[in-house]
Amino acid sequence: MSRNGFSHHLRIVQITLHTDYALRLLIYLVARPGQNVSTREIAEHYGISVEHLIKVAKSLTQGRWLIASRGIGGGLRLADHTPEARIGDIVRHTENTDLTECFDSRTNTCPIHRCCQLKPILHEARQAFFEVLDSYRVKDLARRRGELMQRSTG
Repeated sequence: MSRNGFSHHLRIVQITLHTDYALRLLIYLVARPGQNVSTREIAEHYGISVEHLIKVAKSLTQGRWLIASRGIGGGLRLADHTPEARIGDIVRHTENTDLTECFDSRTNTCPIHRCCQLKPILHEARQAFFEVLDSYRVKDLARRRGELMQRSTG
């Protein structure tokens, strides 16, 4: 612990497991262009809950980044435009990016929001975060496709 009582090892910013799993799912699929893959296969590959991954896949399907098909030969595959999608757009879809209560004017009850300087600072930080994410495409997640494929088979 430091003098102020906070551990230097605290995670200040962290994406949710939902977003983490969404990005992992996209990595798995972008390394396998045009293939239909089952959620069970992906979940087993990463050692994560099938039930949770199904929720993630549903969210990405609703966002039109994935196409889901049932039956023999069915599964998940990337929509044609998804490899060119910005990673920031995926994260915006899966995360609540209102960093504090004052970001949502409908539910804000903070008594100092009109004179507080925290919101503009956090807004600037959030904007910088998304500028970096927006500079990468989903296809960039599989730059090392050969290595990703090897790891999945052995």
